[in-house]
Amino acid sequence: MTIFDYLKDIVSFKKGDLSLEGYVPFLINRWLSFLSPSSCFAINESVNSLGNIDKDIHYKLLISCFPKQKYMSKINYIKKVKIDKEDQDNKISILAKTMELSQKEIQQMVDFNETINKSNI
Repeated sequence: MTIFDYLKDIVSFKKGDLSLEGYVPFLINRWLSFLSPSSCFAINESVNSLGNIDKDIHYKLLISCFPKQKYMSKINYIKKVKIDKEDQDNKISILAKTMELSQKEIQQMVDFNETINKSNI
């Protein structure tokens, strides 16, 4: 069984008879949260508030939470947007001219800011 078999059963088939050998609640929650903001809210309120629960209970609870659909809608995985290196170099050169600093100094400031933002997460 793949994760997508479980997702199809939760959202469209509603049988609840799949074996739970490859069932990972975290991954199911993550992929279901991509469906819509309301599904994300439902998962947070119903499933995550209960804490660590059994796989079978988790599976049955999600089947009861989501309305039956004719087919499973396409799940758009949200990816991090990568900044183009050439675009970043242009921005650094513009900042260097505007602030009357060298490009190396601006790059150091950008790198420092990124490390601060990563450590605050």
